[in-house]
Amino acid sequence: MGEGIGGQASARQAGFSGVTRKTLERLALPDDHRELVVAEVTYPPGGVAPLHRHPVGGIIFIVEGVAESAYGSDAPRQYRAGETLQDRADLPHTLFRNCDPERPLRFLTIYALEPGRAYTMEP
Repeated sequence: MGEGIGGQASARQAGFSGVTRKTLERLALPDDHRELVVAEVTYPPGGVAPLHRHPVGGIIFIVEGVAESAYGSDAPRQYRAGETLQDRADLPHTLFRNCDPERPLRFLTIYALEPGRAYTMEP
């Protein structure tokens, strides 16, 4: 998801309102054109991401809540606080949602990408 002012994702960039994104760390990788990024993302209660993809793989660590995720034709799987999942490169992320209709979902996303390039893209 792209960032807006102050590290927050805009509703347009995030695909739906209520999603926030805060970059916690950026680290230039030595002898590499990419940077390592750690971002905290919060989905609103019941929030569902639109169909999207990621240009590179990444790691998601669920901090709070329960997420459900699926890529391509894979069956959806749930991930709870303390668990990790992998974002898969250039494969449609067909489902990502907050399973709780009353509480937010909070997770960390960690990836290496060229500065200025978006981590979440239209399919």
